[in-house]
Amino acid sequence: MDNVKPWQIILMVLAVAVLGFSIWRFGGFGSSIPKHESILLVDVMTGQLYDAHKGDAKGILLPARAPGTGERTLFPVEQDESGTWRLRDRYVSTFKQMQLKSEVVSADMTVRVKSDEPEYYEPVLPGNG
Repeated sequence: MDNVKPWQIILMVLAVAVLGFSIWRFGGFGSSIPKHESILLVDVMTGQLYDAHKGDAKGILLPARAPGTGERTLFPVEQDESGTWRLRDRYVSTFKQMQLKSEVVSADMTVRVKSDEPEYYEPVLPGNG
């Protein structure tokens, strides 16, 4: 310890402080990213809007299976300032790739929904149905 210079002690104290802050901030003790419990989905074949709750699941596999048909036709949607519903940009390429013959989704990815009031939907977890 006789060979330790003052700047080395300061450097060690700073390193410990940075490590402590990093653990506090990124280790789950500070503020966290908000977790959404539900997401708005639309059945691209019928225009039915769903409020999908993930329940016990960690997430929802998208596109999700439509109730009744079991087909993967439920895509995330959002409503813009003018009140127009449209597919979320992230899922447009998936929609196009699936080549679904939808009468409610237009070429510009706007969606004609049946009602602005969504139905409750809880996806079936694998192995539960």
